[in-house]
Amino acid sequence: MDRFNNKENFNHEAMDAFKKRNTMRNIMITLGLLLVLASCDDYFEPKLTNEMSYDELIQDPKKVSGLITYAYRSIPSAYDTFENDFLDCSTDNALANNLSGSMNMMLSINGYYSSINNPLSAWEARYDDLKNVNLFIEAGLDGNVLYFKADPERDEAYRQRLKGEAYFLRAWIHFDLLRRYAGIDESGNVMGIPLITESIDFTGDLNYTRNTYEQCVEQIIADLDIALSAGLPDKYEGDNDDFGITNVGRPTTVACKALKSRVLLYAASPAFATADYSEAAQAAYDVIQVIGSTLPDVYNVADISATFFNNDINDELIMRRGSGDNKGNRELEENHFPPSHYGNGKCNPSQNLVDAFPMANGYPITDVASGYNEDDMYFNRDPRFYMTVIYNNATFKGHVIETYEGGNNMPGAPGVTVENSTRTGYYLRKWISSKANLVGGNEVNDFHYNALFRKVEMFLNFAEAANEAYGSDDASLGMSAREAIAEVRRRAGIIANDDYLASITTKEQMRELIKNERRIELCFEGHRFFDLRRWKDNLNEMVTGLTILKNSDDSYSYIRKNIVTPVYQDYMYYGPLPNNELLKTDGLTQNQGW
Repeated sequence: MDRFNNKENFNHEAMDAFKKRNTMRNIMITLGLLLVLASCDDYFEPKLTNEMSYDELIQDPKKVSGLITYAYRSIPSAYDTFENDFLDCSTDNALANNLSGSMNMMLSINGYYSSINNPLSAWEARYDDLKNVNLFIEAGLDGNVLYFKADPERDEAYRQRLKGEAYFLRAWIHFDLLRRYAGIDESGNVMGIPLITESIDFTGDLNYTRNTYEQCVEQIIADLDIALSAGLPDKYEGDNDDFGITNVGRPTTVACKALKSRVLLYAASPAFATADYSEAAQAAYDVIQVIGSTLPDVYNVADISATFFNNDINDELIMRRGSGDNKGNRELEENHFPPSHYGNGKCNPSQNLVDAFPMANGYPITDVASGYNEDDMYFNRDPRFYMTVIYNNATFKGHVIETYEGGNNMPGAPGVTVENSTRTGYYLRKWISSKANLVGGNEVNDFHYNALFRKVEMFLNFAEAANEAYGSDDASLGMSAREAIAEVRRRAGIIANDDYLASITTKEQMRELIKNERRIELCFEGHRFFDLRRWKDNLNEMVTGLTILKNSDDSYSYIRKNIVTPVYQDYMYYGPLPNNELLKTDGLTQNQGW
């Protein structure tokens, strides 16, 4: 890890250019409406809308700490933030029934996804967040701002917590930009994004440049190390105002280590190849040593909403952001409930994703030992399937959901149109509440959250990195890749005698199993889009679904159908830098192909 402490590779010329333009004492700071963590309104600082000088700012401790609050908007409060669609709807995991939505158009219309029109672009917002985080680091940590004048001990502890938050947020924002915009530019080098570690005002004429991918990783790791050495707790608990359970949603030491794990895994992946898998494996295992080698049993097919989907303090979560106020909301349900429950049925899981779930005995459906029967395809599947997908003849909220031709959730049924019905034969189960109700006059809300890090991701990160670095059975770090993936499958409900996992004998076989486990565990959490690209896997897998016919004997005929052939090009393993930034900034380079 020594190379991550080497600052000689940083682009000092670019940083010097920023410094010359940065007249700190005279800077005018425009602060938009702060986006707070909705489930934690009682502890985040007041919203700021005013314009003030630096000297005026530091007179008000709440406004100084509010700079951090502003940057929390970089952490999404919901999974379906792309015009109410999931990012998975731009992959082979699902389709959106909103044909004019950006996810569907990016997937299916050649030329829609471009440097001028990028549905994933967040350049301006994230750099605005960086400006505010950096300003807080410059203004709020030197002891001149007193947060609790009458209590010096509390004041210092609080300042150190804020320091940890600020450096974590700067690391997260840089990583979020990196995964969206890193790529190979015209020089043939793997480039990252411009690293900004000062409170630069981006309204001026700036000639900033991109740092290399490796430099970006170095900076992110360095910031996370500072955050880890500051005053963040391992966990927020109890009734302390500053470190109690009301602060859940802020970063912890475990969240810092989890982000380090993800950053290093991305860096080691084929698309970037700027770090060693051994480093990524160690980083993931560092988290597992803290959270334990046994995953919490939060899955419960009978009431997954109460135990996991709508329980934002369950033990699976390392860090999350809530949505809605203290009464909850029902936006996810309005978007994704089947139409028979008055929802818009927007997210339609694909047959590809359904096929990825193994049988309950752990064997993939393509293996003769699985016992899979195409005429009864939903019988005895991996329990995670039933917690993820609403399928034909499934019961949801006490009602049978029919997706066969002429069924109660297909066009022609009361309240069902082409616009709110499934394109694939499936509706989404994951993340939506079985408690929420959309019936007029009897509306019921529920709580929702967006998990930034889950414990299972750390096991999947470790399994992937350890398998690549050491093979499937080397346990020199304290755990093997096989043991990590076995725990993921055990917690999921795969039968105890996992003969299929035992049959895996090569690194290549284990790699494919790990990828599949990652796909089904982390679906509809924003991972699939980036995973396919960092692995440099096929982006254009035909997205398939079903036409279902009900037979006279009440059995069903399942007719597979091709729906969409994605139109991605190979250069789209990397996203485009915004065209308008290239036009106004001579120093920026574009990724190849865009």
